[in-house]
Amino acid sequence: MSMMFRYYFFKEGTRVYDKAELLTYLEAQPFMTLKNDGPIKKAYYNNTVLDFNALFVLNTKSVIERIERLDPKYLDLNIYVEFEVLNNTYKVEKIIDMVEIICRRFGFAVYNEYFENVTPFKRNVLIRAFEVVKDAYKKKYEEEFLTYSRLSKDTLKSIYSFLEIKEQLDDLNDYKILDYIFLKEKDTRSAYVCIDATVDGPFIIPPAAKLVKIKAKNDRGYIYISYQDFFKKISKYLTLVDSRLYDVFMVDEKNYKKVKKIITKTKFDEVVVYLEKIELSNVMDI
Repeated sequence: MSMMFRYYFFKEGTRVYDKAELLTYLEAQPFMTLKNDGPIKKAYYNNTVLDFNALFVLNTKSVIERIERLDPKYLDLNIYVEFEVLNNTYKVEKIIDMVEIICRRFGFAVYNEYFENVTPFKRNVLIRAFEVVKDAYKKKYEEEFLTYSRLSKDTLKSIYSFLEIKEQLDDLNDYKILDYIFLKEKDTRSAYVCIDATVDGPFIIPPAAKLVKIKAKNDRGYIYISYQDFFKKISKYLTLVDSRLYDVFMVDEKNYKKVKKIITKTKFDEVVVYLEKIELSNVMDI
């Protein structure tokens, strides 16, 4: 387990807040489970879509070191949320979303050990603190990061955003959502996003792909080709799934046979570098 990162909650001039309302809010959040550990209340966040865990703790005493150096006008509420520092920023922003609502609703401020002091909620400050700590952790434990492959923050945002709305697209009967395949070059941290186009029937193309898996000619199994080349060849037959999803395309029943013929007959250039499969959970944005 990597080190834990925390945001602590404070309030200016008082420790009074509606504890029952806060617990009700936490319990109502998706993927959240409320438990008691004696007098300590804990809310476990287990996002199974993003494969991300966090823990909200309502403690009975302060756990902040050297609290005396902080501005005395802010009082520690003995509440914090923690999660592993080895996480992608997109996932952490889900926690920051909740922190923002809590701060607005209850008048809380936020503190982290890497802040100079307690501060009213500022989204960019919370994100920046997490990323600075993660970067420092990477520099200190470089070998641990060698076990993780890397994709850009924007690429991971596109992937995770799509995974979150994927179930809604499943309502499109008879359309196959092309599966993601995550690949890396041997002995490097460079990761590649691939989609599996070995399907028979209308399909939906998820975003952020760089490679496409297709059936090879002459029963040679499968090959990987450039997504850009693939997209260019079939673009005239693509439509947007939803006008709000500018990067999610579909091949409908009317055009599928034409696209299938292009995939079957076109002599695509094969990507020949050695690639091995990896899990998305082993991909970082740093």
